[in-house]
Amino acid sequence: MLGVPEERVTNTYQTVDLPPILVNRPQVEVETELEAAFGLEWDGYFLHFGAIEPKKNLGRLVESYLASGVRRPLVVVGGPGWLSDPETILLRQEQMIHGANSRIRLLNYASYTLLISLIRGARGVLFPSLYEGFGLPLLEAMSLGTSVLISDQGSLPEVAGEAALQVDPYDTSAIARGVQQIDADGDWRAWASEQGRIQAAKFSAEAYQVRLRELYAKVGVTP
Repeated sequence: MLGVPEERVTNTYQTVDLPPILVNRPQVEVETELEAAFGLEWDGYFLHFGAIEPKKNLGRLVESYLASGVRRPLVVVGGPGWLSDPETILLRQEQMIHGANSRIRLLNYASYTLLISLIRGARGVLFPSLYEGFGLPLLEAMSLGTSVLISDQGSLPEVAGEAALQVDPYDTSAIARGVQQIDADGDWRAWASEQGRIQAAKFSAEAYQVRLRELYAKVGVTP
């Protein structure tokens, strides 16, 4: 793309540096917070978070989740972005039909502290984006030991390695089967939790610093 030798291009990747005070909070505190704030049980819901816009694929995700028959609720955290209305048509319709018994909950906003708790307590994070340049929600979820479903498009497979369940983001049946697998397969969730933390460590702040130092060294600068 740039017309230069490959060795002249360095990808330092992005990183997340989650506050230890939130990462290391006792599980019982998070369980109490989730129940008090949202009426949710630990490991008892699925989570999708991010701005609502076409590339996040929320419309197909909602269709797939409903078709999966999974009874644990889907919590969607995100405010409207560009062209958000078409992405939420089915979601709003489901909520209108079922009211308080809706299987989907939409939160336009959650504080950073509550979002970390929601990620930690989720049975799985569902992130089948059509395209991501990196995919920070994936890295945040893996860092916190939460299993993740992602698309097989864009940068997500490179960031996730083998630690996440990959599906075709245009295939609603494939997404539905992925939701069913995460819901039913406790052994896989345990494996994904362990592997996710290992994979996320490759994108830690310390790893980023190493890559940056190596980049500067290539051009003769010693930090």
